[in-house]
Amino acid sequence: MNDDRRTLTYADELREVNGRLHELVDVDRRVLDRRQTVGYMLFDGSRDFNIDGHKDLFQDSILKISFPLQSSFNFFAGIWDIVDDFIVGSIIEKTRTRWGKFVPYIFVGGLPYAVVASLYWLLPLFFSQAHVDDKNYLPKFFAYAILNLALEFLSNIRNVAIDGYLSTITPYPSDRRRLLAISSYFRIIYSRLPDIAVEFALDFIKNGLVVSKKNRTTDQMIRLSMLTVGPATTVIAGLVITWYATIARERVHQKIERPRIIDSLRIVMTHRPVLLYMISNALGSFGTGLTTNDYYRQVLNWTTFETFAGIPSFFFQPIGFANYNKLARRFSTRTLYMVGQVFAKSFYIPLYFYGMFLKNKKGERLFTDRWAMLPVTAVWEIIYATFWGVRTISIDEIRNECNDYLEWKCGFRSEAMLSAASAFITKIPSRINGVLQPKYKEWTDYDMTAYTEGREQPERAQKWIFAMATLFPAIIVLTSMIPMFWFNIDKNTRDRMYRELNERRSAEAERVKREADNGNES
Repeated sequence: MNDDRRTLTYADELREVNGRLHELVDVDRRVLDRRQTVGYMLFDGSRDFNIDGHKDLFQDSILKISFPLQSSFNFFAGIWDIVDDFIVGSIIEKTRTRWGKFVPYIFVGGLPYAVVASLYWLLPLFFSQAHVDDKNYLPKFFAYAILNLALEFLSNIRNVAIDGYLSTITPYPSDRRRLLAISSYFRIIYSRLPDIAVEFALDFIKNGLVVSKKNRTTDQMIRLSMLTVGPATTVIAGLVITWYATIARERVHQKIERPRIIDSLRIVMTHRPVLLYMISNALGSFGTGLTTNDYYRQVLNWTTFETFAGIPSFFFQPIGFANYNKLARRFSTRTLYMVGQVFAKSFYIPLYFYGMFLKNKKGERLFTDRWAMLPVTAVWEIIYATFWGVRTISIDEIRNECNDYLEWKCGFRSEAMLSAASAFITKIPSRINGVLQPKYKEWTDYDMTAYTEGREQPERAQKWIFAMATLFPAIIVLTSMIPMFWFNIDKNTRDRMYRELNERRSAEAERVKREADNGNES
């Protein structure tokens, strides 16, 4: 009887092991339940639940930091930013805790980040109005610099942790893509709420639709709106991120041995798809610092222009998100990444030529005419929205693929150092941009206080704002796609990689289980 019981137990264990092996080898499973999915949606949306897109307006027109001081700070901040990337990457790479490798650092990106960010937005309250109006007042500048450096450091911790965590949240790429599709679409709506609130507030104030009972000037009301929404949104986001850190789970386990940092760097830099991905990122990070938001605000005097032009695109946004998994079964991630990037930005080129070289009946160039630009911008928004899902998911997926590729080739994961190395090669041009961007504004005769004080930007500045917000980004994106033609993870390679990875992970799981059982018996 005891022998029969042992035989039955052994048969049950064998079926359990075989079933577990089948689950781990299967590359099209779902392990993320509803609670985990909804939690990640809120967490992912909270990462961008802020008004950081209006930071230029804040530091130029409300905090009033002079362009030369901004340029000097960006030079030194660039050096610090590159150094702290490797500090953060090396610390996270060696982390092994009961909660995982990345989850403890997600917590740091919650309330600690929110506290520092709130102090940044409230900075004008710590100085008299005379000192705020003095663009070269050094105590104000040093406070601005210290808070920016602290935010940069905490932001790097959060970003490296989140990038690495996403590649470990599930071992199954289809499950991960489903999560990204749902959360990314939710993020479009949720994370835009603070921007929309500020944009409507700015337009209402500028057009006299909001009247202050305390006889505040336009400049004072714009300042009040940003000093209210800025801290409030960072605190809300911080609470959500902190909560999610308590339920986050990593499902792709790390080796117990901690890799040497020099080995991680060497591996990251010597594997072709990883290196090409980083070079592409670096080329794409060049920019002028002037965006479509600056164009809508400073030239068209209509901050909510994009919101209204984008109304028709709302019906097209779900297309890319809903169909990404189907497309991924037919095409490589590289193809989807390139198509999403190019179609999302290349329409800027005809938009630029339409606005710059055609004139209305008054003889004015169309880029200064909000009603002439509205229909063509709406068409661009539709094209952008149609490919937005493909672009958004493929950006995350191609980074995750690089992480999995390193595990496939080298036997261990190096997410933190991949993120740090990628940030390093990307931040060199982006920090050069940071030094040059204030100089671009000076060179184009950009008036930093024109918007809040009710003046038009000079004609020369308007032309360059339009060009730098449309034509330049399109050229930069097209250039950044060149290295991806040699990215050598095609669809067949990708599918084989995940099959073999799951087989390897299942074998490792069984080995660990056997060792644990043997240890218990002894």
